[in-house]
Amino acid sequence: MDNILFVNACIRKEGQSRTLKIARKFIEEYKKLNPDDSITELKLCDLDLRCINGDMLEQREQLLQEGNLNHESFNLAKQFASADKIIIAAPFWELSFPAVLRVYIEHISVVGITFEYEDNQPVGLCKAKKLLYITTRGGEYSHGFASELEMGERFIKAICLMYGIKNVITICAEGLDMVENNADEIVNKAIEQAVEISKTF
Repeated sequence: MDNILFVNACIRKEGQSRTLKIARKFIEEYKKLNPDDSITELKLCDLDLRCINGDMLEQREQLLQEGNLNHESFNLAKQFASADKIIIAAPFWELSFPAVLRVYIEHISVVGITFEYEDNQPVGLCKAKKLLYITTRGGEYSHGFASELEMGERFIKAICLMYGIKNVITICAEGLDMVENNADEIVNKAIEQAVEISKTF
């Protein structure tokens, strides 16, 4: 039985978020194929996450010096590091993703839990070998000049490299807000892709 962590960084509510619609379908199909697996959903907007400030950083450094990794401030990092597979759903905002996901990543990036250093190089400690990143974009950023502006998927792949998660899969529905496109059709194609990926995830 695998332990799946679903990091829900969608800002809009159920029925309004196109990103969440794709994610829900993926999870629905995954559950059918893997009924014994456990899926834990972490709704980031429901958590009291704050940007790490000087006081919080000082406390973290003190705890790490003491070797106290059992402090509650490390719970999110330990949850992420111990997951067998991870799903992150986040819309494309301001060239990356909502700030709440960036703050979450600050909290889980803990030396000794999600990564460590060897010979001044980061080495991942996370158990997961697969991470699925689900996103939607109003414009098209997968090709041409705009591809240089896309920092969401790029950031997720980079942080996964640091965490030791080697297989990062992306489902992206883009061009949704372009008047010449059929948004529903694009989302449905992404859902079809999600169904296919659920068979091997």
